[in-house]
Amino acid sequence: MISTSLHELLDAQLGDLYIQGTRVETLEKKDDVQMTSVVTDSRQAQAGSIFVAIAGERVDGHDFVTGLSEDVALAVVDHLIVGAAVPQLLVENTVRALGDIARLNIQKRRAFAARGMNEFTIIGITGSVGKTTTKDMLHAVLSRLAPTVAPQGSFNNDIGLPLTALQVDEKTRFFVAEMGASAKGEIAYLTTIARPDISIVLKVGVAHLGGFGSVEGIRDAKSEIVRALTSSGVAILNADDSYVRTMADMTKASSIIWFSRENAQQQPKPKVSGMVSSVIVRGTDTQVDEDNRAKFSVQLPDGTSFDLRLGIRGEHNVFNALAVLSVVYSLDIPEHIAASVLSQMSTISAHRMHVAEVTRGETSFTVIDDSFNANPDSMRAGLKALASYKKADEGLLRIAVLGAMLELGSGEEDAHRRIGLYAAEHADAVIAVGSSEDENLTRLAACLADGAGQKAQLVANAHEANALVEKLAQQHHAVVLLKGSHASGLSALASEWIH
Repeated sequence: MISTSLHELLDAQLGDLYIQGTRVETLEKKDDVQMTSVVTDSRQAQAGSIFVAIAGERVDGHDFVTGLSEDVALAVVDHLIVGAAVPQLLVENTVRALGDIARLNIQKRRAFAARGMNEFTIIGITGSVGKTTTKDMLHAVLSRLAPTVAPQGSFNNDIGLPLTALQVDEKTRFFVAEMGASAKGEIAYLTTIARPDISIVLKVGVAHLGGFGSVEGIRDAKSEIVRALTSSGVAILNADDSYVRTMADMTKASSIIWFSRENAQQQPKPKVSGMVSSVIVRGTDTQVDEDNRAKFSVQLPDGTSFDLRLGIRGEHNVFNALAVLSVVYSLDIPEHIAASVLSQMSTISAHRMHVAEVTRGETSFTVIDDSFNANPDSMRAGLKALASYKKADEGLLRIAVLGAMLELGSGEEDAHRRIGLYAAEHADAVIAVGSSEDENLTRLAACLADGAGQKAQLVANAHEANALVEKLAQQHHAVVLLKGSHASGLSALASEWIH
């Protein structure tokens, strides 16, 4: 965070969220304090910190205000806490206040850049799948060149993005901002905090379909990230997604870079109306090796071409890499730097296509941990990765351990049956994982099992899945895919196996 005085904070016109006649207790004593960090975890609060008290589902940050040291600069609260040793700024909504403070930080960084003090670029990323992996890849590339800020894991909502934006300081050259949404207007709000200079849209899928009502509704919500671009901005769009292609007419950006896995003969160059620069980055001739790493040919708009072998596993990551290469091209970064980083990069955020060898007593097997979350598109990608483990001999058993997918709307049962069928086509055995505590998760897991037919077995929870995997792995050389919603408990099982 760029050092901010209390006067700057109060004079920043932080919006109507602040109650008129805001009360700031004992403020005069700390009138000249410089605030240098913002936290939502009281354990991280230190001298110069602003503590924003947020009421979560399980923990309310207001309960910890009285325990803050008097060295803490300020507590932002939605009701005054009696007996606190720190000044309190009373607001209507502490989450929105966090966003306001983050917006001020980005504005101050923009002002430094406007005065010629280090360039600053914000790259926004959205899409139904691939956001976090693309963020990780782009962070790895840009960090090789200059100070870069990017979120940990999937910090992409109205709390995670502001907290990440508050890591930006005077030296930050690039801010990679992942932007997610479960409802219309959420990305638009995030872009008011960190308006992108470059916006990437990866794919419009059916994740959170229940919150949007239709795929067109998802498209409109995702398009908010390109609608936020100014005329000097760059929109990076997936030419192979029919919904993403329509976003070319929804942005003021004067430059559009498409990325595609189709060659020029199979697909014409996408068209846009008006005086807009439009070029395309292609990735063709993809091959997947025995370690499930993709090798493909890259053709850049300037005529440069080269072969790239990704260090991370999964053919679906070709799309993510092409999006990264499109950013690199837009920033005029030598492509060999990006190619070198992407070829050597072997790890990404936790529970995303992480491959490890697991030993449980006398049993051992390979796990593909892609258990962070799940929707139909990412399920298919994970199952394709599992299927890429060729049967070198009849002893190899490919096991898909699948949990429910959430927020798919009224068609959720059919969606689970279709994924079950897809799983049966790509795996030798399917374990559908329900929940001992949530009947809804069990109902959806049963639909998965129904779709997979004779290859499937329904189990009550992750514990039973563990026992069944160990039993099967005693009889075969096994490769196991873990994929499901966070609520299914498969990420906890992955952590138990791997750590």
